[in-house]
Amino acid sequence: MTLRASGLVLVPAMLLLASTPQQPTPSVPDTNDITPAAVAAGSAIFHGRGTCFACHGQHLEGTQIAPTLKQHAWRDAKDGRFDEIFRVVTHGVPGTVMVAFSFGISRTDALNVASYIWSVSHRDAKP
Repeated sequence: MTLRASGLVLVPAMLLLASTPQQPTPSVPDTNDITPAAVAAGSAIFHGRGTCFACHGQHLEGTQIAPTLKQHAWRDAKDGRFDEIFRVVTHGVPGTVMVAFSFGISRTDALNVASYIWSVSHRDAKP
C-alpha cells in the first residue's frame, strides 16, 4: 500500500514536469558583440558588488586565493574563451572558492563580468 501511495504522488509530479514548457537557455553572445558599455558594467560589478576583486586582485593580477584573469594558461576556462569564462562565472569551479553567480549577480551581470574579463585578457582593456 505504501508503494501505491508514493506511485500516486510521483506519477502526477512526473506528468507535471513533462508538460512544463522548458525555457531555452539564451546563448552567449559572440565576442564581436561585446560593447564598451558591457565591459564598463562588468568592471563595476567585478570591483563592486560581485566582489570578484577580493580573490582575483584589484587589477586581475591574481592572489594566493585565485589565479590571474589576465592572459595566462587558463585552467578552468579553456584557453580563455568567452563562453568558458561565462561558464565559470555562472557555474563556479568545484573544489575551489569560486562560486557560481558570486553575491547573487544576475545572468546579465555575469555576461558583463565575462565581457570585462575577456576584454582585459584578449583586447588589453584596462583592468
